[in-house]
Amino acid sequence: MSDDVIQACNLSKVFQLEGTDVNAFTDISLSIARSQMVAIMGPSGSGKSTLLHVMGGIEPPTSGEIRIDGTNVADLDDQTLTLLRRRRIGFVFQSFNLVPTLSVIENVTLPLILDGVSAREAEPRAILQLERVGLSHRLRHLPSQLSGGEQQRVAIARALVINPSLILADEPTGNLDSVRGREITRLLCDVAHTGQQTVVVVTHDIRVASQADRLIVLLDGRIRYDGRPGTDAEWMAALKLEIDG
Repeated sequence: MSDDVIQACNLSKVFQLEGTDVNAFTDISLSIARSQMVAIMGPSGSGKSTLLHVMGGIEPPTSGEIRIDGTNVADLDDQTLTLLRRRRIGFVFQSFNLVPTLSVIENVTLPLILDGVSAREAEPRAILQLERVGLSHRLRHLPSQLSGGEQQRVAIARALVINPSLILADEPTGNLDSVRGREITRLLCDVAHTGQQTVVVVTHDIRVASQADRLIVLLDGRIRYDGRPGTDAEWMAALKLEIDG
């Protein structure tokens, strides 16, 4: 098995806006290895969330190639692409996206149930992941009965329950205070380093990015920095561009 979960080659995405081409990102090539946590930063409009959506098969690229676990996403029909997303990619969102009328355990089992797994088999798998994120004592609570940090941990458990190769997180700490944000960041790092899973996080939070194994800074749809978070001049210059943007 290749160590690369994501392989992108000459990837571009163009949107049509009132008859005008708008480039979300242009000619991006990168590989992301297994068991890495990668942070993507950039100002609003830099293309980072769109890149995450293309990585997850939510948006098709305009040109170039994206492979997930060696599978060329562009070669897949809609049904096969849906199955790939359902079985290999876990999504975590800023707004949690939990079903408010379902309990914690029901929210976490939902991806399995939708994939045809019986409730009898799905529930133990969900409990295992809820234990992993420290919420096994909240199984029957509704999302409204949880704090924001707890809701995000439920969302992470839901993403993990399918045992995906890839976790894609879009501003996962954006709705949390700094303490809860640090908890979620540590949890995502632990997922990457102990679960043989790749975590890609889009974030505006320098504290989140500093905990990643790798930082990618986008500006105007192009990669301006790709390396370790740190204090070297190149990274700081890229980060200043991000802040100024």
